Amino acid sequence: MSGPRGEARITNIDGHDIDVPPANHMLVVHNDDQPGQIGFVGTVLGDAGVNINDMHVGRSDKGATMVLAIGSPVPPEVLDRLRAADGILSVYALTG
Repeated sequence: MSGPRGEARITNIDGHDIDVPPANHMLVVHNDDQPGQIGFVGTVLGDAGVNINDMHVGRSDKGATMVLAIGSPVPPEVLDRLRAADGILSVYALTG
């Protein structure tokens, strides 16, 4: 799908409506829809020096999906920390 200026946009992942431009490095986080999840992910990435360039959260009765366009690859140990957290259901790092 494309945005108002014709640029590519990601608009749906696993039934969650989102709106974020594709990027070379992306993170997809499926999580329980509860307070603190966005802050936790942002803090973990920030502590690792990973910049969030764009982000959108889609919600449904099954939970939430965060899609983040990030400035650099996420180190494996940071992915492990995210995956081990309460309320985080899955984490996928995409590079393209």
